Amino acid sequence: MNKHFDVIVIGGGHAGVEAALASARLNKKTALINLYKDRIAAMPCNPSVGGPAKGIVVREIDALGGEMAKAADKTALQTKLLNSSRGPGVWALRVQSDKEEYSKYMQKIVEEQMNLELIESIATDLIIENNTVTGVLLKDGEILKSKCVVLTTGTYLKSEILTGHEKFSSGPNEEPTSNGISESLKKSGVELFRFKTGTPPRIYKNSVDLSKAIKEPGTDAKLAFSFSTNEYTPIEEQELCYLIHSSSDTKKIIEDNLTKSAMYSGKVESIGPRYCPSFEDKIVRFSSKETHQIFIEPESISGDAWYIQGFSTSMPTDVQLLMIRSLPGFENAEVKTWAYAIEYDCVNPMQLNPSLEIKNINNLFTAGQINGTSGYEEAAGQGLIAGINASRKIDGLDPLILRRDEAYIGVMIDDLINKGVWEPYRLLTSRAEHRLLLRNDNAEHRLKEKGYKIGLIKQTEYNEYLKYTEEINNAIKELEEIRFTPKSELAIKLKELGQADLSHGYSGIEILKIPTVDIEVMIPYISSLQNLKNNQLQSIVIETRFAGYVKTERKTVERLVKLEKKKIPLDIDYDKVENLATEARQKLKKVKPLNIGQASRITGVNPADIQMLLFYLKNNYASEQK
Repeated sequence: MNKHFDVIVIGGGHAGVEAALASARLNKKTALINLYKDRIAAMPCNPSVGGPAKGIVVREIDALGGEMAKAADKTALQTKLLNSSRGPGVWALRVQSDKEEYSKYMQKIVEEQMNLELIESIATDLIIENNTVTGVLLKDGEILKSKCVVLTTGTYLKSEILTGHEKFSSGPNEEPTSNGISESLKKSGVELFRFKTGTPPRIYKNSVDLSKAIKEPGTDAKLAFSFSTNEYTPIEEQELCYLIHSSSDTKKIIEDNLTKSAMYSGKVESIGPRYCPSFEDKIVRFSSKETHQIFIEPESISGDAWYIQGFSTSMPTDVQLLMIRSLPGFENAEVKTWAYAIEYDCVNPMQLNPSLEIKNINNLFTAGQINGTSGYEEAAGQGLIAGINASRKIDGLDPLILRRDEAYIGVMIDDLINKGVWEPYRLLTSRAEHRLLLRNDNAEHRLKEKGYKIGLIKQTEYNEYLKYTEEINNAIKELEEIRFTPKSELAIKLKELGQADLSHGYSGIEILKIPTVDIEVMIPYISSLQNLKNNQLQSIVIETRFAGYVKTERKTVERLVKLEKKKIPLDIDYDKVENLATEARQKLKKVKPLNIGQASRITGVNPADIQMLLFYLKNNYASEQK
């Protein structure tokens, strides 16, 4: 007898975990299919979470009710605030993770979650009837039926491992790959393409001399991704990372052996990530540079290997050994795991709705690397949205669609479905035109209420958030009301530190607006600032000093939101819209935008095309445009 589920999630990586947890927590009977039960949310590449833009995504996942932030905080080896010397729009948190403990944490969460069954197997095919997915076929022939399916297959679709001139069918770490799902998608008219990614070697710790490396400590502050985290590891108890630079010998070894690289031997047919290239690609693209940065990072407190960040390669193992031993301190290095590249199938994300449901296969959602993205954080963000929207579709509710001004997750999904991808997509702060609104400190303000209304944020946590917001407002009110004379203790302290010289009376808010003033100095003199969290203090500083910019940005957003409200009927025939450019007509037919705002963001659709479209809608769908 076939098992029946509301939602089946295929793949237990970072996207799959968030999708399955969201579905189960929204009271849907959920199955999570993964090859191994003890490799849930594994970290096959960099053992870290966060970074520029990505760290903000982790905060957004938490604000919506996801799990990644809690796991990252609980299993962090080192915590660091990046870009703190630059503007607040690019501040971001990053943690060095204990990859073993992270996976164990997520496995425990999954196994204890009500409504969620973890199935240790391989999904070999999708059951699709009349352009609607109805279930999944497992390797042993068992059929699982479901109302919705979420594909989070990562790099396991028709994947092939490459090292040097060798190329063989395999998933990561020589695990099984799946070919049947790719064929099912193709038969249903889904366009697939091939991408590539890679991973560096892991080196035994006791074979490396770190006396030649620069120490890279974390940030000495109480930093966390999750709103609910209240325990912080002191910096003296955090693990160190290290920085070295490759040598001129490293460069020569690669130049002499370039034809042996899978990437430059003609074996690779796919496109790799531009922002995380292989080391040989760095040598070719930046030929004038003699050396490159390489970070030495711990993988686990209980582990015996270093992760060599920035040293990804597809060279054969004999060349890899020469490369490794040319690095300072690595003269006697012993390799635990060799580097390799992997090719895999992806779905063209322009075939997706904003909900992440595939347009021509009802009830089938995709999230993560299958959509052409790279990174654990990008995957987790998509997985959360896909799990939410699969559940909401079953309940007959409108999908959760985040705008570009509401979340980096919204920026990412909007980019994927409207612009497509030609290389593995990585979130960058430069992709967000409203990044002053999408900050590390204000994820709760942007998304907590949405998470609460959806049903993923519990009442107790939402009450804590309301208290959190009230504390910020009370602090700002006190700052506005309190005044300090030039002879006050605070004024004397600021002058001693060289942060400000108060020539007359100032309110607290006026003092805080002075760019050189550190809010930490003010805390002893403002009672409502005491006991506030780091993110609360950040919000107060940013909202005070950048009030004018934030106000201008929000006015711009208001104008753009009006375009989102101008709906485009599903039955529109773009061939009847006069004076559209050929490329615009083709793209509009392919993407099928839901509104004018979305249409205006499609690559190849110009302002003139939007004007023609608006004119057509006004004359033919006047009642729907009001």
